[in-house]
Amino acid sequence: MTEQATIVDFISASLDGMSRSGRQIFTPSEQSLADEAADVLDSELEEMVRELERVASCQQEDEVSEDAEPLPPFEAFCVGLGRIGDTLLPHLFRVFVEHFSGKNVPHEAFIWIVRARADAFVAYLLQIAQVHGLAFDDSVTRMGKAEQIALANLGARLRGIMQRETENL
Repeated sequence: MTEQATIVDFISASLDGMSRSGRQIFTPSEQSLADEAADVLDSELEEMVRELERVASCQQEDEVSEDAEPLPPFEAFCVGLGRIGDTLLPHLFRVFVEHFSGKNVPHEAFIWIVRARADAFVAYLLQIAQVHGLAFDDSVTRMGKAEQIALANLGARLRGIMQRETENL
């Protein structure tokens, strides 16, 4: 039996990918600041994941009209995870900006730190959808085309949020 990946596994994979892209080398003081920012974001991300794991189920969007048919359970779960991402991804970026405020250091050179954590969080949410989403629908035993589309839509939504927040930095 294989173990489920943890948020640390996702962060490691994201950082490995970024390191191959030629991230700049820092001076010792810049590296210290980067390490400090990484610790702050890791702590925040750990708390976010801990709270997320406490969520027993996700609700469909409240704005669904009375005439509309309810979403299938897997799609509703993906919608719920998307709403979580709508809130928590911007929060992670705010923590990053707040960490650098008042330090008289431009945070642009350190964006890769928050980007790696946001990328790991997106991968984590997608894994939750894949692993736990089918549990909400007794009639589905494996991912079909509708579930794959819902998962792709969730990934696109979360990556769009991440891109928007990165551009807003």
